[in-house]
Amino acid sequence: MSAEPFLSSVIEIGIGMAGFAGIIAAIRQRDVSSWDPHDRVLLQMLFTASAAAILFSLLPTLLAEGGLATATTWRVGSLVLVAWFIGAPAYRFYQARQPGVRFVIARGIMAMLVPILVLQIANLFLGASWPYLVGVTAILVNGFVTFIALLFSERVNATTT
Repeated sequence: MSAEPFLSSVIEIGIGMAGFAGIIAAIRQRDVSSWDPHDRVLLQMLFTASAAAILFSLLPTLLAEGGLATATTWRVGSLVLVAWFIGAPAYRFYQARQPGVRFVIARGIMAMLVPILVLQIANLFLGASWPYLVGVTAILVNGFVTFIALLFSERVNATTT
């Protein structure tokens, strides 16, 4: 399987996750602005993971269309992923300091962060597609874990019963 069909599938999955996030928001009986701050952050994380998966899946095509060599495309993509995997958790740490918000990144995702970062940094020298695809898959996994956390949130169950 080449990278293009894989990335196309990631786009479809990302759109699906965003759609399910919309369903969760719609089935709640209150306006999103009245949600518990923690659940609002989870919803934001779900939409962000969906959008990031889609954008990172489109990035190699945009870079290739810009005339970059294949290896350079994957190197640049991995460099952008390094920035993402450093910046996103840093922003989540900042959010966790707000009233009513707990740290919302699952321990398993945090454990994956270092190997994913090492892999992306190594890809700055390798210039291969597979490390980049692993990074994009990690974004999807984060989105799915966030979806599960939001779906089975105690507050969700308390408001719908």
